[in-house]
Amino acid sequence: MCGIAGFVATANIDGQRMLESIKHRGPDSFGAHAATVQGKQVFLGHARLSIIDLSAAGHQPMFAADGQIALVYNGELYNFAQLRDRHLQGVQLRSRSDTEVVLRLYEKFGLDFVHELNGDFAIAILDRRIDRLFLIRDRLGIKPVYYSELPDRFLFASEIKALLAGGLEPRLDMEGLQRYFVFKYTPGNDTLFKGVSRLPPGHLLELDIGSGRREIRRYWDPGFERRSSLGYEDARRQLRDLVADATSIRLVADVPVGTFLSGGIDSTIIAGLLRDQSQITHYCARQAEEATQAEGTVSDYVHAQRVAQDWGLRLLPVDLGESTVTREQIRRSGFYGDDLIADSAQVPCYLITRGAAGTSKVFLSGMGADEILLGYPGHQLSLLWTYIEKLPLAKAALGAFSGIDQGRGAFKAFRRYLYRLGKYRNYPDYRYGIFNIVGDFENSARVVGGDLQGLLQQLEGYFPDGADPFECFKRFEYENFLQKNLSYVDRMSMANSVEVRVPYLDHRVVELAWSLPRSYKLGALGRTKRILVDAFSDVLPEHVVRRRKAGFGMPIRSVFSSRDKVTELLDLDLLVGVAGVDADHVRKLIAAHTEGREDNSSIIYALISFQEWHATFFGGASASGAGA
Repeated sequence: MCGIAGFVATANIDGQRMLESIKHRGPDSFGAHAATVQGKQVFLGHARLSIIDLSAAGHQPMFAADGQIALVYNGELYNFAQLRDRHLQGVQLRSRSDTEVVLRLYEKFGLDFVHELNGDFAIAILDRRIDRLFLIRDRLGIKPVYYSELPDRFLFASEIKALLAGGLEPRLDMEGLQRYFVFKYTPGNDTLFKGVSRLPPGHLLELDIGSGRREIRRYWDPGFERRSSLGYEDARRQLRDLVADATSIRLVADVPVGTFLSGGIDSTIIAGLLRDQSQITHYCARQAEEATQAEGTVSDYVHAQRVAQDWGLRLLPVDLGESTVTREQIRRSGFYGDDLIADSAQVPCYLITRGAAGTSKVFLSGMGADEILLGYPGHQLSLLWTYIEKLPLAKAALGAFSGIDQGRGAFKAFRRYLYRLGKYRNYPDYRYGIFNIVGDFENSARVVGGDLQGLLQQLEGYFPDGADPFECFKRFEYENFLQKNLSYVDRMSMANSVEVRVPYLDHRVVELAWSLPRSYKLGALGRTKRILVDAFSDVLPEHVVRRRKAGFGMPIRSVFSSRDKVTELLDLDLLVGVAGVDADHVRKLIAAHTEGREDNSSIIYALISFQEWHATFFGGASASGAGA
């Protein structure tokens, strides 16, 4: 994995400064190509993190033999050896790298080459034969591509901070704030930086350098409507084979490879598939005991250690430190993330990749299985609702739950679910999206003013009345929470110059998962990831299967139960001034949280995250404790 950056401009820009801003993504070497094309300045830059073919032969940019094609590439092509043997027999290759295979395939097939690729990639190609610049992003959006169009320049890069280094003036997109506070991320292809867009997953961008005309088109159909005719047993066997192969091919590297083992189902399956490979080191975050006690959970390390002992795995703990939330942590994650995300998992993700970076450079993660195989509590809640709505008396009785205390008393997680069922019982079918949003929808939407009706229409577009919600979840998860999670994992790992690979998001696994009926994935009694657990029943220890699902994040519910802590971190006056935050509403939701009546921890975290991100990229003081 690496970083790429470049531009097409009427006047020269400091491309090296753009690369310098993302040097954490590729500290091993820098490379650049500058050219004048039809009177415009064109620059392709690359910051390399050496993973495959560590020699100078793997440096980028790479060029066609005649110099007419230049390519920079961020990612890994997992089937490059097979593609090389199938399509490039007789071609004289100068390296052992996957990058050169990508280049030669483009030379041979043109843009159709992308259909052959199995990997995580962001590719930029300058083709002087036709004076076009192409940007290509992998099917699932595992690797990022951002771009911005100004009157005198077109900028692109792996991270937004490189666009800013290329002369883009940071301007806040006020229209995106309400969506950010609701989703804790900016959904779609826009960002909170006005004029900065994401290239959508599974798409390519073509820029005619001479005319400046730009076209974006999809090259991969996610196949949301595709239906499999496989019976359960055949589907189970096929899923097992695909996950096993996706894991195996992601071991390709010329550097040490490890896994993140949490002791949960998804990561344990990956560790189980690799249990005979003694060179693999497994890593687990170890939380402080007071943090897990405050949240009512058990550290992942307890479960991972038991798996490691049973299987004889080499497991290294990475201690996450004190069970607190600091301004420094939040600001650091905001700086490296730059495309603002308010997810408390970012900080531990940064810490575990930093701690593991000393001994491994590539890591396999279990991310993605929950999104494609209906593994979240919100999916279970949605299934429960499909039963309740058929019982008018039960639906009416749910009204009593809308006033339940969510933050105190026994079974707090269960109380939060009952509260959602009661509060949103009379909403249209887009309530299914609301069930899966982190934090309370209404409280989040009222943090700032905005087009609430437009937001509801956006949700309705995902969950139209009468549609099967579990079919709707495919697109909803793909375009929203999956992108959020992939984004923070990429940024927090690349901040520490390491690479994370996600076998469950091999496009073959995803296509199969999306084609299967809900009952294969989420059982009638709410058993999540049913077919995955059954596919690996001979691998998974019983204690892992029985384990209650636990999130991976800082203990923000308990930390923010202290009014003093919230006041220390949150500058409400500043937020009112720069974002138009409704101060009275925020004070009420803070009071409700600290008094235990509601769980507004994710909203409070989103406010603090925005505050520190804004101070980093737009200037101004960070939290002073005033007015919270």
